Amino acid sequence: MSTPPYLYKYQSVTQYSLRSLADETVWMSSPASFNDPFDCAINLDLKKLKESVAHAVERVTQGALVGDSLKALRPEDETAYSTLRDSLRVHMQKIGVLCLSETPNEILMWSHYAEYHKGFCIEYRIDEISPLKTMAQPVRYTDVYPSLSLKNLPADAEDNFIDVCVYTKASQWSYEREWRAIMPVGGKLYRAPAPVSAIIFGARMSDAHKRDIYQILRLTPGIEFREAFLLEDVLGIDFRPYTPSALNPGASE
Repeated sequence: MSTPPYLYKYQSVTQYSLRSLADETVWMSSPASFNDPFDCAINLDLKKLKESVAHAVERVTQGALVGDSLKALRPEDETAYSTLRDSLRVHMQKIGVLCLSETPNEILMWSHYAEYHKGFCIEYRIDEISPLKTMAQPVRYTDVYPSLSLKNLPADAEDNFIDVCVYTKASQWSYEREWRAIMPVGGKLYRAPAPVSAIIFGARMSDAHKRDIYQILRLTPGIEFREAFLLEDVLGIDFRPYTPSALNPGASE
């Protein structure tokens, strides 16, 4: 699947989100802070211990023929497998994840991630030189819990552990139409991997917050400002160009 020309980040208005706009940075969250307990928590399947041991033996012996006794399970295999699972769980909770969406007009996204439509949405332009073009990968939504073994650990595996763990979510989240980029360490700021091409203000955002963001970015070339509004004939939202309220003294706060 090719990367969309634009990806979107829904945000609440905080001193940190405003500072990130000014500094052209993004916050890479740690999965430990996610609202879905299954997110990035998929692990090696306990039922695949035997398959995992056989795979480990094959890797060590480089495919040479070995007796069944060498592939037989031993008590220490289960202990090692459990230790590996714990290590992977800890590691995956420390990576950095940038969560984006294909769409800027999903009502639930505005409600869940942009302070009930009082926040804003950042539009990133994904061009050929943007690091995000190769970093971002789509999330896969499923009702089937993935079953992984040691075969899935190598990066070149067909369904490698990192890809399955990071880019798999329950089908209930499919409305998010999410794309993700990852870094080795989360809970920190990184340089934005794509240029901001537009800011969309929420339908309930205050004029004061709109002006704050406009003042931060108004001199940055190539950025459009839009505001969301509620449609009257359908249950949805649309966008229109934003005119700073400073130019419209009659606007309310």
